[in-house]
Amino acid sequence: MIIGIAGTIGAGKGTVVAYLQGKGFAHYSSSSLLKEILDERGLPATRLNLSTLADELSATHPGGVLHLSHAQAQKEGVTNYVLEAIHRESEAAYIRSIGGIILGVDADISTRYKRTTKRGEGEKDDVTFEEFLENAKREDEGKGATGANIRAVLREADAVVMNDGSPGELYTQVEAVLEEIARK
Repeated sequence: MIIGIAGTIGAGKGTVVAYLQGKGFAHYSSSSLLKEILDERGLPATRLNLSTLADELSATHPGGVLHLSHAQAQKEGVTNYVLEAIHRESEAAYIRSIGGIILGVDADISTRYKRTTKRGEGEKDDVTFEEFLENAKREDEGKGATGANIRAVLREADAVVMNDGSPGELYTQVEAVLEEIARK
């Protein structure tokens, strides 16, 4: 089973991925792959640089960075895996074209900001609340020059879980999604 994860900034995609890894899924991170490429180019891993590189890869590969991750999973012979994260409608279409489903993750904006500053994943999370709102407008709502529009992807997701409660509540929602998929 291939699960593509889509989610707003700081919504808890990583928490969902960790839960799925505990259930035996392999994990392929778009951000990690993009950071490696930016590092090779000598560029900082800011949200804007990550997004710009993702656009570049989308222009040269069907599914963009997800295409590279899917190819790696195939090379490794992995059958149950998570592709994290889907930011563009073209990436969502790619996930569907390879037989995957899309699981969305969302939470309210203030909770998301608190999570991102707490996790502190380098340059991309070292921002003020105002900068966070600008990043959210650009990536979550498609209000920028990059192709990211996470809200559009969430509208088309097979399921969306809300991560405004405890981890246990989130895991219960994810488990319900997995059970629904298994019934189909």
